Amino acid sequence: MAHPHSPDQAMYPPAYPPGQYPVVNQQPAPYAQQTTNTTVVVNQQPVVVEKAQRNWSSGLFGCFEDCGSLFTGLCCPYMLLTDVSSRMGEGCCFPCCCPGALLGLRIKLRVQENIQGSLFDDYCAVECCPLCVLCQLARELNHVQRRG
Repeated sequence: MAHPHSPDQAMYPPAYPPGQYPVVNQQPAPYAQQTTNTTVVVNQQPVVVEKAQRNWSSGLFGCFEDCGSLFTGLCCPYMLLTDVSSRMGEGCCFPCCCPGALLGLRIKLRVQENIQGSLFDDYCAVECCPLCVLCQLARELNHVQRRG
């Protein structure tokens, strides 16, 4: 018999007394290679290039710069409003169904075309001189159409 601390003893399982062997209820797990996957996500921050805001192509009181829209606005403002609304992609029924259509159209055009101003400026202009605002929108749409 080998000495209890000899290297040969470490290679063999410990001896169990007869009839007292441990019960094994499952098969040993197969040897699996352990792999490690590393995913690197790089998020590039979007670069925002802000164009400088521009002025309206014509002033609020520049009605005589386009006598056609002025005449239409004076004689039949709802016809001009439905035309402006249609040209802006809102359809001809929008002014009839929405009580604040003129204000909404002015804000939409100002934002789309990056024109200087504020909601307060838009509100005041529409409340004080809606016909001037309507004619200005028609002129601005003509300007954008010629430019683009």
